[in-house]
Amino acid sequence: MSNQTNLALLEPTFQMILEDRMEGVPVINDRLTVKAIGFHKWQSYQLGILITPWFMNLILLPEIEADAEQAQLGSKKTHVFPSGSYEFIIGFEEELGFYLSCSLFSPMFEFEEQAAAELTAHEALSAIMNEDNVDIESQRRDNEITQIWAGEKPAPDKTDSLFTRQDNTAEGEQKTLSERIKEPTSRRDFLRGKVFTEGADK
Repeated sequence: MSNQTNLALLEPTFQMILEDRMEGVPVINDRLTVKAIGFHKWQSYQLGILITPWFMNLILLPEIEADAEQAQLGSKKTHVFPSGSYEFIIGFEEELGFYLSCSLFSPMFEFEEQAAAELTAHEALSAIMNEDNVDIESQRRDNEITQIWAGEKPAPDKTDSLFTRQDNTAEGEQKTLSERIKEPTSRRDFLRGKVFTEGADK
């Protein structure tokens, strides 16, 4: 089964999961639908984002013939994109085969409509493939926190910039979702949903 075939099966597979397994599950945002966004060839994969009413994930569909013997369900694999390294979990569905997923948002209640979710997915793909978004600041913070835990560096004061974030938005000013997701932001902030924490969409 080629990854092109898998791509054709991606939406139907997760639509079936929505109808068969997710009925009555409280994490469902019924304003959203299953949608594959921006899939294109990347190395030996099809890369894109899958939107469902319960998650938005970066997805890699491998060439199953080459990778199936080495794939271990639930194991993790790191892939490096222009913006940095991302950790994927290997999943499997009988109808689809093996796939790799990296969580961007879950659950999906921040999205009030399908259009907002799709816009975010397109912007996320652009950000991931943009080397200007390499998350050097978060890497620095990770290194400092590791040193603190190891006792190699004293813990900073609570006002230290390691644990605080500057917000230059004027008091009372709110930006639309489309404006917020286009602003410069660290990869970690984006994956943690920072774009949704600064006021509701107008």
